[in-house]
Amino acid sequence: MFRRESRDPIERPLSQFRQHLEQASLEDEEIAPDEELPAPAAQEPVLPTYQRPPAYPQTEAVPRGSSLAAMDRALSVVAANARWEGTLQTEGSLIIHGQVKGAIRASHDVTIAEGASVDAEISAQNVVVHGTVQGRIEARGRLEIHASGQVIGEVQAPTLVVHEGARLSGKLKMGAADASDR
Repeated sequence: MFRRESRDPIERPLSQFRQHLEQASLEDEEIAPDEELPAPAAQEPVLPTYQRPPAYPQTEAVPRGSSLAAMDRALSVVAANARWEGTLQTEGSLIIHGQVKGAIRASHDVTIAEGASVDAEISAQNVVVHGTVQGRIEARGRLEIHASGQVIGEVQAPTLVVHEGARLSGKLKMGAADASDR
């Protein structure tokens, strides 16, 4: 059997995380109070070396019960076939696979996937760019532009990582945002 591997570095860990959540919820429902827990699996599958932002939980340390639902509710996704115009605001993290035009405000992380197109003002803790961003980016923590990423516009971040092959064009300001800059 052949399986098509996605080039998107976020898609595979996200898919594995969802499968783990489904298995965990099934295990929670199937175990009666008097039953013993089954022996742990020999070894968890090895995840890719992709470094996830802090908002993504590690597969080995996934909590059970209601906190799983809370984590799932804290992650918003704009699908590849979706377009968003206007202000998009979240108290959690956001992954964009489609097109967004307007303003993006996230309390945690914003990830622009490969193939995604964003023409917006972005304000978030951390911003990771694999696709194309045109506009203003204000990262309170870190801005990372991968080899497939392109950023055109004004950028402000205390920490900036630009991978070989990435494109960055515009105004750059390193450091935390001042009230006078807004």
